[in-house]
Amino acid sequence: MGRWRGHDSAVRWLVLATAFIAIFRLTLYVTQPEFVSDFDILYHAAAHFLEGEDPYPITHQWSYYPLYYPFPAVILAMPFTVLPLEQARAAFDIVVGSAFAYALWRYRGAHALLAVASGAYLFALRNGQMTPLVVAAALIPALSFLLVIKPNTGLALWIWRPQRVAVVGGLAMLAISLVLLPAWPLEWGRAIQVRNEHLVPPLFRPFGFLLLLSLLRWRTPEGRLLLASAIIPQNVLPHELVPLALIPSNAVEMGIYIAGTWLTLFFAGRAWGIPDFTVPGLNEASWPAILLAVYLPMLYLVLKKPGGPGLLPVMRSSSRD
Repeated sequence: MGRWRGHDSAVRWLVLATAFIAIFRLTLYVTQPEFVSDFDILYHAAAHFLEGEDPYPITHQWSYYPLYYPFPAVILAMPFTVLPLEQARAAFDIVVGSAFAYALWRYRGAHALLAVASGAYLFALRNGQMTPLVVAAALIPALSFLLVIKPNTGLALWIWRPQRVAVVGGLAMLAISLVLLPAWPLEWGRAIQVRNEHLVPPLFRPFGFLLLLSLLRWRTPEGRLLLASAIIPQNVLPHELVPLALIPSNAVEMGIYIAGTWLTLFFAGRAWGIPDFTVPGLNEASWPAILLAVYLPMLYLVLKKPGGPGLLPVMRSSSRD
């Protein structure tokens, strides 16, 4: 009986977290229905493709930034084009958030659900980001093919926990995308060369070299995740901190992560009153807060963990932490 009560309590936490995500996003839909998010570019790219147009040159005609996402991400957005854009934004964010919450609950434990209250996740939700979905894909084997929709984050998460099913599924997703739009890898390659000054490995930002200390825990999943996050090019806006929610292993450590992400939003938000209000400028202004409030505390959590057996990560067909 006690076992069932514990299970029911855990399920209630999942329901509560999912309800929080839905209510938060629907509130934004009601109060700010025209707020433009990063999902918009995927929505328009998918709509143009379904009308028989190449989404890469079309996107660059009306958007300041080109289509940085690989075509599998555009495929993911296609089902949402049946809805008007305002509704599609909300639906997409709720679907992504539900997958994120379920993955944390099922594969990391009830304490991990606290991540939905982090500044990093709510920033991602507010801005229509796919990073939480990529984290869910790293946790749920059936969704692991979605690691290819955001390759830099997906690679870091695959290094965190290598899985054969992710390789097979990712290759299948890429094959489907090539059938639908054979030239997309070349067009995407050209797109990511445009205005990409913000895509810098954290390692090469001021004092980012400190993250190399995670090499001391390379044998642990958390050490691999932090090191991969440090060396793979990415911007350092708050939504890119969502994968680091996989480092805390209990509620206290998750509290450190959550507090750090909210401090990041507070200090980075104050720094955003800068003359250079561009993506590279915002990255430069945000980095000190992100390093001090999140990366270094997560490095501390990584270093205090035992080294773990073995030298190299083991590739699994599927697994649960």
